Amino acid sequence: MSTIIARPAAILAAAGLLLFTILATPVRADTVSQIADGLRQSRLYVTTEARGALNPADQARVRQALDSADRADIRVVVTKPDVTQQSLVRMLDAVQERVGGGDTYLAVTADNRMLGISDTLSGQEVNRLISQTSGGDITDRLVEFSTLAEREAAGDARSGAITTFVLLGLLVLVAGSLVTIGLVSNNRRRRRAERQMAELKQGVQEDITRLGEDIMALDLNVTDPRLDPAAREEYEHALNSYDEAKAAVEAARRPEDMRNVTSALEDGRYHMTAVRARLAGEPVPERRPPCFFNPQHGPSVRDVMWAPPGGAPRDVPACEADATAVENGADPDARLVPVGGVRRPYWEAGPAYAPYAGGYYRGFGGVDLLSGLLIGTALGSMFTAPYGGWGFGGGYPGEGGGLGGDTGDVGGGWDFGSGDFGGGGDFGGGDF
Repeated sequence: MSTIIARPAAILAAAGLLLFTILATPVRADTVSQIADGLRQSRLYVTTEARGALNPADQARVRQALDSADRADIRVVVTKPDVTQQSLVRMLDAVQERVGGGDTYLAVTADNRMLGISDTLSGQEVNRLISQTSGGDITDRLVEFSTLAEREAAGDARSGAITTFVLLGLLVLVAGSLVTIGLVSNNRRRRRAERQMAELKQGVQEDITRLGEDIMALDLNVTDPRLDPAAREEYEHALNSYDEAKAAVEAARRPEDMRNVTSALEDGRYHMTAVRARLAGEPVPERRPPCFFNPQHGPSVRDVMWAPPGGAPRDVPACEADATAVENGADPDARLVPVGGVRRPYWEAGPAYAPYAGGYYRGFGGVDLLSGLLIGTALGSMFTAPYGGWGFGGGYPGEGGGLGGDTGDVGGGWDFGSGDFGGGGDFGGGDF
């Protein structure tokens, strides 16, 4: 009889333990890509961490209001409480960039705090609309905001139509001048792009030449029957990568094409390192990212703490010589590339060198790795650095949407007052 009674008790205990485990498991934060995908399907997205903020009926009501505001084209993300103002603004910028549509983006926290960015409304207009909707719950605020924003957009459209007719005559008068200016500007841009491409190609060709010199210096006789077959295979792999890099640079027409060149160079460098190890009877080293300071040095051997001028320290992969130099307070042997007639470290050479760097680190996390290494450098803004586990931040360009048209207007009239609200963690879910 005691056994029969104990079994239900054990089952209840196990079920309680399972329920506790489920409830104790933290909810994984939604990623930028998940939010963007959701906003392509619907103008309202409720994150996993904020599911309880709106019930299904309220969500349907909000979606109907948002869909009715066709002129305003508002997209809304309802998210968890205790998120910083900066985090939400950067999240909206990144989401708008991925969605590729929508005029006004709102973030509403589960504790009913709201901010927005817009391509069509000024910062003052966004703040005014947010202030006008304060006092209601999340559902009522979003419905009212949609109505007010649609009315604002309709008024702007009428004013724009009148202005268009007035300006039409002026545009006709200056059309000839604009065409001339456009042609001159295009010619300048084309010449600048051609000059940048020529310098980039020169820099990449130097890397190819350096690898070719290393291969020639080794001068292996692959037909020698005494040669270790594994060393022969590594050497032939390096030769093939070298040939691939040469062919890719000849075919390159845009900076983006250089990614394939440097990817092949990284491959060739590693296999040359493996050949030397096999010839010396040493273990083949693990395949690590190239030396950050100079990819010509081949694979890194360890990480070293380094900071660019005026930047924060971070761990970067380095060859032994550069790592020792940095640890001793000396300058590493930086890869200097031609830029505007002078030589600069490639990480300070501007956006044309972003694909150059990306190719070298393609097999080691690519953007995810580079974004952390390059924060605070000229190339850093070209990569979206990890931010709160999301995969953006650190100088995110934000070209897909301004802060209400004027970054200085955010604050004051919005729900967060003059500063951040709460110091909780930002969003998660690694994504790029």
